Amino acid sequence: MGIFDFFKKKDNRQGNVNTPVQQYEMPEEKEVETVVEEVVETISEIPVQSTQENKVSEAYEKLKIYNEYIVHSIALQLRGEYTPISAFEKENGEVEGFVYMVTEDAYALPIYEGIRKMEEKFENELQEGKIKSYVILYHSQFDNNGNHNPATREEEFKAISLAYHFKGEDKAQTGIPYILENGNISYKGFAEFSHDENNEIMNTQLIDGKNYFQNVEGIKAPEMTNEAGIIIRKSNVHNLVNTWSGIFGHTNFQSKDYSNYLQTLLLQSTVNDPSIENPTSKTDFKDVKFKTVLTEELSTIYPEVKTEYTLDFETRSIREWENAGDLEAIVAGPARETFGVWYFATDYAENKNTYLTQPHLKINLSGIVFILDVQQNFDLADGTKMSEDFTTYAPSNDLPNYACFDFIGTVVDFKETELLEDGSLKGYILKLKLITHEMEDFFTIDAFVNKENMRFETLTKGMKVTGALQLQGKIAE
Repeated sequence: MGIFDFFKKKDNRQGNVNTPVQQYEMPEEKEVETVVEEVVETISEIPVQSTQENKVSEAYEKLKIYNEYIVHSIALQLRGEYTPISAFEKENGEVEGFVYMVTEDAYALPIYEGIRKMEEKFENELQEGKIKSYVILYHSQFDNNGNHNPATREEEFKAISLAYHFKGEDKAQTGIPYILENGNISYKGFAEFSHDENNEIMNTQLIDGKNYFQNVEGIKAPEMTNEAGIIIRKSNVHNLVNTWSGIFGHTNFQSKDYSNYLQTLLLQSTVNDPSIENPTSKTDFKDVKFKTVLTEELSTIYPEVKTEYTLDFETRSIREWENAGDLEAIVAGPARETFGVWYFATDYAENKNTYLTQPHLKINLSGIVFILDVQQNFDLADGTKMSEDFTTYAPSNDLPNYACFDFIGTVVDFKETELLEDGSLKGYILKLKLITHEMEDFFTIDAFVNKENMRFETLTKGMKVTGALQLQGKIAE
């Protein structure tokens, strides 16, 4: 797997602009050996300035205690991990590692914040005499040009930077630039170090089974309970990619540039252009609306499945998306005083104050189906036979905290529908029963499914289906 594959993996994992500090995984030693083989070929390109040899050796003599952590950072990169890591030298000369560890899927530490917190922590310990030195390793824009700003976009990844500080000396930075070409990584080596010193770093072997990161600090999402008794949690990794993939179809969404299409729609909604005839025709369709939100803090667009279905609902918790200016959120609580639901609030930007202060609401609830298949097996894993009218739903393990659910439901009714100006986006509006109850519409929602996301051809009334969907809702008018 090449470096560009890793970038794709990283982008899929992050889902937002910031690079999160993620859970550290110990690289295997064989990967470190790969690093050495790739690097040795490029080390010879480093110019050796003999007039500075003594100065170079002096700098290297201090930093070489961190060679294993340099190799760790390289090995992590080859595995597609771009996590900032750090290490420090104790007063007795021992070196230990330090990392931040994400404790939940919904919250990650932006790379700038992670580096800042590490530096602040180590500077305090240095002043208090608890440590003798430290080093922070992270991916940056450095290309032997003095620019050690952290890299947050794919085109910015040019080096592994080292920010370090030894007691009694000034803070300093250096870096090992790399070249990404044809899916491979070539490391240029540290320009300040000699050929032999660079080779000594790259030939450093990690000790199998050794715990290099003895110090770990968990990163938790901020949480508080407001005066209305509602728990407010924060998220900063969520986005609408899966939501739009449900609308446009997974394969279609990946193969076509719908992001630019949506950006254009968003831009058109901000200007009063008389040349655009019937602008709502681009965003407001028979059964689905592409809703734009324009505020000083947030400009975005998301799909809203139209419905008249209403539920009595009590808000127990709200997970606000920090990366959307706290103007998008997942709302959770019991419906009909009976069953629990989570939903993406399509009206959170305009009704945020109501959500935060009035727990008891009447809401419109609908859904976007990501996957739809025919349910054929009515036996549970333990062999228990289930009745043919059995329906259920459960929070998705694949997409936690997104208001996504796996379900077995009944198609009570359905109709074909079209989206986009030319009607080229084909799908269905399902009347989908998710709870079997004597009350017919106890939990029977309107849900959109793109035909591309169906694993079968023909829908029929009363058929049993299974799949995954995202619930969305708004306060009923």
